[in-house]
Amino acid sequence: MPSASEWKVPASVQPKPEDYGYDLDAALSAVVGIRAIIPGDAFTAETLGTERAGNGVLIRADGLVLTIGYLVTEAETIWLTLIDGRAVPGTVLAYDQATGFGLIQALARLDLPALPIGQSSAVSVGERVVVGGAGGRQKSVAARVVAKQEFAGYWSMSSTRRSSPRRRIQTGAAPR
Repeated sequence: MPSASEWKVPASVQPKPEDYGYDLDAALSAVVGIRAIIPGDAFTAETLGTERAGNGVLIRADGLVLTIGYLVTEAETIWLTLIDGRAVPGTVLAYDQATGFGLIQALARLDLPALPIGQSSAVSVGERVVVGGAGGRQKSVAARVVAKQEFAGYWSMSSTRRSSPRRRIQTGAAPR
């Protein structure tokens, strides 16, 4: 199996800058890879694994990264991989049980543009979107919104711990 750095999305489904009304490459440079190491005796280790990988988005120029919380819950080590290949350490700032989101603070200067948080209510059915992955266009997929609906479901880390139904967007990666 190819390593994460060798793998690419087929060119036919990669986003093309001319299809979007913004600087696609600048926006995708705000998507970072995340690698989290969790202690073997952590509560979530058996269910979610001790090595987790996924993506996050730089939302402030000072290095604040938004990601899905289960990726970083109980992490003792965090590494962020940037568009230019640099790896920088990070630390978990918060995990919000209600939304399922986590915040990471980069522990080095990133020198990347932050991606502002938008309004999902402004997105229309049929609109072009990008499913962004760390690594730019070669790791991202062009798509269109096919439907919009409220998501009301249970967010759980195991079958015995459930939160109440909430509105939320789910993103992230499966544990390794």
